[in-house]
Amino acid sequence: MRPTATLAEQAQTRELAVVVDGSQAGRWYWCDELEAMALSAQRMGHPPAHPAVTFTRYRRSDDWVEHASEPGVQGRAWCYH
Repeated sequence: MRPTATLAEQAQTRELAVVVDGSQAGRWYWCDELEAMALSAQRMGHPPAHPAVTFTRYRRSDDWVEHASEPGVQGRAWCYH
C-alpha cells in the first residue's frame, strides 16, 4: 500500500488556495474545492446571514503565498470582496 502523498507532492498536481482576509483568513483549501463550495452556496440560495454565503464572497488573485509550515509549497491568495 502506497503511503499518502505529502502536501508538496499533491500541490504539484492541484492548485492550493489560501484565504488572506475575511472570516476565513489563514485557511488553506484546494482551489477546486473552494470554488465548488462557493458555487454550491450560490446555487442553494442561502440567505445572506447563512455561514455558507461567506465562500461566495472570495475571489482568486494573482498573488501567491508561501505555506507557513510546508517548505516550497505555495497557494494562490483569495481575497474577500
